[in-house]
Amino acid sequence: MIRQLLVIAAASAAGSALAAMPVFVATCPTDINVDAGRSGVVYINGQKARVKKYDDNAYDFKAGYITISVTNNPGRAPDVLYTGKGRANGVCTVTGFENASGAGAAGGQPAHAGGTATGSIPCAQTKGQPMGQCPFSVERAGQGTATLTVSLPDGRKRSIFFEKGKAIAADLSQADGDMTFKASKEADLFRIRAGHERYEVPEAAIFGG
Repeated sequence: MIRQLLVIAAASAAGSALAAMPVFVATCPTDINVDAGRSGVVYINGQKARVKKYDDNAYDFKAGYITISVTNNPGRAPDVLYTGKGRANGVCTVTGFENASGAGAAGGQPAHAGGTATGSIPCAQTKGQPMGQCPFSVERAGQGTATLTVSLPDGRKRSIFFEKGKAIAADLSQADGDMTFKASKEADLFRIRAGHERYEVPEAAIFGG
């Protein structure tokens, strides 16, 4: 019985910690992309990060040689700093965040209002090319419906369309050669293939804060 109570107490404490962790997407110098999702899973450049909690307002996320330090600001965007290779460090830009007190919509998705945002996401333009970073802008209609426009390295732009939290299409044409569109979702990260192009889109970029 005592063991069961300890397990229940530990699970309850873990749930409380998870609820307190800030939910946001940020970009940092030296092409670092951070996605801290509602599930408590954090990705740094697409790699799952280890989470260290100091208290309800202070966290470190670590993946490889990158450490992201986060200070929670209830009702506002968190403060996000990075330390990278060779002890390079600086301030990250939060491009989307979710208020802990925000109302939820059907299906567990936040009922965010529309708006616009900019940032960068991991991308690759050609088959077999390593992922880099591409600037994006997003026009949100609310509740997971949005148009994400990505600026590709060759100067072209690609629009990806989201409806009710799902990636449904891209503005591909016969000129692109391959008009195949595929999308999947892992935790809070959309993985999208549009023709030969590949994109990793944090959920927070679509829903915003």
